[in-house]
Amino acid sequence: MKRLLLLGLLALGLNVTAHAPAQAQVSLFDNPSMLKAVTSNDAKTLRMLLLKGENPNQTDINGKTALLLAIGAGNSEMARMLLDSGANVNRTDKAGNTPLHYAVDANDPGMLDLLLSKGAKVDQDNREGITPLMSAARGGRPDLVDRLLKAGAKPDRSDFTGRTALSWAQDGRNARVVALLRQAGAR
Repeated sequence: MKRLLLLGLLALGLNVTAHAPAQAQVSLFDNPSMLKAVTSNDAKTLRMLLLKGENPNQTDINGKTALLLAIGAGNSEMARMLLDSGANVNRTDKAGNTPLHYAVDANDPGMLDLLLSKGAKVDQDNREGITPLMSAARGGRPDLVDRLLKAGAKPDRSDFTGRTALSWAQDGRNARVVALLRQAGAR
């Protein structure tokens, strides 16, 4: 029986030895290799996997794509590689957060600009109805608010609680963000 198990594991390409079957571990919850490359900041491996034709839209158990992980880690080189290889610029995690949401949360204007240039939907909301503009206003980030407004974000959209970007900015007492939103027509 042990011999059949060992032969089966070897057929699967697992490296095990005959005298130590307890060392062989197979995890069904391991991240795909592309996600491992991104989380370990291994650009060389990521490039190789993309060149081999691996799917740039792989997700982890939480629905986070390699692109979302790269943006969250602040790795613009990997994010650009993934986007250039066909990563979906609007694919969300399980909470409905888009790459734009992640760029706002990372306070990364360059990434925001890159995503917008690749066709990111500026007003795509998450499962709570929060848009990237609302997140930027809530975080008091005038540079991001300005970029999103210039990209066509609608300042009067409301989340599922009825709050708008302006109400989020007013709660944060950020006069610059409030002024930008009012100048864009928010009421």
